[in-house]
Parts: sequence; C-alpha cells; structure tokens
Amino acid sequence: MKRELQEWRWKDGVVDSHGKHIELRHGDAGKSTYENWHPIARIGRPKKQVFPVEWLIAADSPEHESMIIEARQELDFYLVEKGEPDPWAYAKYHCNTRANIYSRVHWSYFPNGIQGERHASMVTRLSSEEVALVFEDTKEPDKRGQKK
Repeated sequence: MKRELQEWRWKDGVVDSHGKHIELRHGDAGKSTYENWHPIARIGRPKKQVFPVEWLIAADSPEHESMIIEARQELDFYLVEKGEPDPWAYAKYHCNTRANIYSRVHWSYFPNGIQGERHASMVTRLSSEEVALVFEDTKEPDKRGQKK
C-alpha cells in the first residue's frame, strides 16, 4: 500500500510573537528602512506540515489589498510551491537573501521572539566619505602618470 505524502500548506491562525516566528513587512527597501515598513503577518513554526499565519492588517481593507495579495503570493511560493523538503528552514534562509530585499514583502526571522534579535537581509547605506574610502581608486600611476 502506497503512503500518500501530505503537502505543505499555510492557514490563518494565531502565532506566538514571543516564540520563534517569521514576520512579513511591506515596503520599498531602496527608499525606507525596516522600521518604516508596514507589518503584514507573522508565520509560526509548522505543525503537521501546516504553517499558522496571523494577519496583522485587515484583509477587507481596500488600502491593504495589494499588500495582502503580494504576501499571499510569497507565502504560497516559499512555503508550498517551491517544493523544499523543509520549507521552515528555507523560509529562515530566505530572510537573509538578496531576493528578500528586492521584493516589497520582506521576511525577518525572530529566533527568540519579537523582543530578541532579528535575522534579515538589509540595504547598507554608505555616506559620501565611506563610498570614497571603500571605492577609491588606489592604483599607483606608472612613469607616464597613467593608472596601472
């Protein structure tokens, strides 16, 4: 008798913000920081291949509609459709990827709850002085004054 594998899925539920969880926020990483992004949802650790998702915004609000659509698409992709053997591990990994910054839905992992440290990718903004220091051309000129 062939055993059927249960598929991964997510459903609306309650997530303990003081325990391990992933938070989703919506915003433009090129224009603002994490603190200014809109909190959308929390994802809890899965039980029997089901992720609880607690929405932090009203699903029936027209102003939140596009945020909810984008968040649902990412939940479907990363937790279900991607087909990872351990989607929770992959979701935690995704929190620190470049793809996480380029999206408008940003994932952050809180291994010790909301009061603990946040694991997430971020944009590094350099001052003009830092740019000059880091990217300054340090090649030595040759005898004719040309850079090598």
